[in-house]
Formats: sequence, structure tokens, C-alpha cells
Amino acid sequence: MDKLTPNYALHSIIAAYGLAFVPMYYTTLRMMVATGGKWSFSMPRTNMDAMKTKVPSSVWNSCYRAQCAHINALEGFPLFAAAMIAGTFAGIPREELNRSAAQYLGLRVLYTGLYIGIENNVLAFARSGAWGLGIAVPIMTLWKAGERVSAGL
Repeated sequence: MDKLTPNYALHSIIAAYGLAFVPMYYTTLRMMVATGGKWSFSMPRTNMDAMKTKVPSSVWNSCYRAQCAHINALEGFPLFAAAMIAGTFAGIPREELNRSAAQYLGLRVLYTGLYIGIENNVLAFARSGAWGLGIAVPIMTLWKAGERVSAGL
């Protein structure tokens, strides 16, 4: 059955990388609307500081959290990519790799939504939970790949 199952593990690396940029697109669009198009593309890393006093705090806070979600996604990306590559070459069954990829991507979507949307400190723990579950997926996949390689499989 495994030979008939497509292997999306390597494709999911592209999906994870692309997904990391969704919060930045959100920030750019939301700030452009809030500022009437005064978002600078020539010095984008200074935009948030420059706009802090020019937009409602709820808009700025949401966009700041989105930027943080973007950075977090990029920080976790190498671990996920390594897990998918190692899992593929260690021969982890395709179904299992596909499931791991889907779980990671789904948890990243959940994490990003929670990060951007939650303003309450108590509810923010849900975001931490989504992050923890999400980061556990590539760690477990790397572990399984290591076990297979160690066993000579």
C-alpha cells in the first residue's frame, strides 16, 4: 500500500515555508488599509515602529503579533524541513510522513490564528499549547528517522 501512497513530505516543506509568510501579508494589508497606503516598501523593517502612533492600538498590536508569528514560523521551519527530509530518506512510511506533515501544517495554522487573534493573557496559553504540539511533530519525526537509521532500516 505504501508504494501507492503519494509522498507529500518534501512538498510540505514548501507549504510550511509559504505558510510562514501569511502573517506578513496580513500585516502589510492591514497596515496599508489602516494608514491609507502609507506603508513603506523601501524600509519595511521600520514600518511597525513608525506606525505605532498612527494607527489604533488594536490594529498595531494585532500586526505586531502577526510579525511575531511570522518570525516564529521561520524559526521552526528548519526543524520541520530537516524532519521531513530525514524521514523520507530513513524510509518512514509515506502515510506516517504525510500525517506528520499535515499535523504540523494544521497546528501552524492554528497557532498563527491564535497568536494574531488572542489579546487575553490567560487565553494566550492556548497559543503556547498549539506551539508545543506543533514543535513536537518534527521532533518525533526526527527521532523516528534516527531510530530507523540506527537500526539499519
